[in-house]
Amino acid sequence: MKKIILFMVLVLITLIGCEEDPVQPENHQPIIFSLTAFPDVIGLSDSVIIICNAMDPDADTLVYDWLTDGKSRIKGANENDHMLYHTFENSRVFYPKQHITLPDTLWVHCDARDVKGKSIGKSVTFIVRQDSL
Repeated sequence: MKKIILFMVLVLITLIGCEEDPVQPENHQPIIFSLTAFPDVIGLSDSVIIICNAMDPDADTLVYDWLTDGKSRIKGANENDHMLYHTFENSRVFYPKQHITLPDTLWVHCDARDVKGKSIGKSVTFIVRQDSL
C-alpha cells in the first residue's frame, strides 16, 4: 500500500511540475553588419567578391541567399540563374555578363537566414566599366 501511495505522490508531483505549454526561447532576427563589394569598380572581364558580414544573436547557423539584377553571373550557379539559395559561405564571386552596356551599375542582394525562419537582407552595388581602374 505504501508503494502505491508513494507512486501516486510521485506521479502527482511530476504532473504538477510539467507545463503543457513551456515557454520557448525567442528566435531573434540575424544582423547584417555590412555587405561589401570588392573592388567596387571592375572591368568587363573582371570579377567582384561580395562579402556578407552577418551574425545571429541566438548563435544559430546562418545560410545565405544571393540574388542579382540579372546583369551578373554568380560563381557556382547555372549560367542563366540570377539567384543562388541556401549557401553556407558568406561570400560569393560575381562576373558581369558580356551583353551589358558600359558603363553600368549592377546590384547584388544577400539574405542571411537562420534555420528557424528569421532573415534579413541587404543590397550592394558595383560599377562595370570598359576597363577597371
